[in-house]
Amino acid sequence: MPNTPTELTALLTVMQLSDSALPTGSFSHSFGMETYQQRGLVDSADSYTAWATGYLHQMAYTEGLATRLAHEAAVANDHQRVVRIDQLLYASAIPQQIRDAGTSMGQRMNTIVDVAIEETPALRCYRDAIDAGDAQGHPGVVFALAAVAANVPGDQAVAAYLMQLGTSLTQNAIRSIPLGQNAGQRVLSQLRRVVPDVVDVVFDLDEHDLGASAPGLEIAQMMHETQRARMFMS
Repeated sequence: MPNTPTELTALLTVMQLSDSALPTGSFSHSFGMETYQQRGLVDSADSYTAWATGYLHQMAYTEGLATRLAHEAAVANDHQRVVRIDQLLYASAIPQQIRDAGTSMGQRMNTIVDVAIEETPALRCYRDAIDAGDAQGHPGVVFALAAVAANVPGDQAVAAYLMQLGTSLTQNAIRSIPLGQNAGQRVLSQLRRVVPDVVDVVFDLDEHDLGASAPGLEIAQMMHETQRARMFMS
């Protein structure tokens, strides 16, 4: 049967907010990938695919889980929990560049959602918390609240957010490795098969798992701060 108008609106909302062209500033960040490129470890479609697959699995414990938890909190109208998820996500990001990237992109996503989505109590409370300095702002949290506003189920919201991460990173890899556009699309086809597995992991976790990290990735992200030459801010 055809989708209902509400279902189609939800789908279109997710498509808009997960578009790689969304002006959140993601094109300025490699989230540690550039360090691996400098070491010669990510220099082809195959090596990038392996790195991006590992990165997305790591995101199950950070941004993916935060998106799910914030979605659940918004559905329950638990605005204090939304703020707590924001605070935990910020505190668990050890590399300074990653904390700054999350805040910068989150506040930009917040501005975009303010324009694109009809305000809900959850979005308003989170916006007020950011303005008051009680929350930092993070794109995963904003995305989750916008998904609830558009009646997008939690698993779909997490999947869309993770795929958006993969797409943004792949666009940056196309520019920096460089990869051809066709190679980039082949990589995205492979990452599309990875995302459902990561979503399954996300829904097996709880709040105590938020912030678990891969030391090698964190070290690469910290080393990026002192690289002699950089294309990206992180």
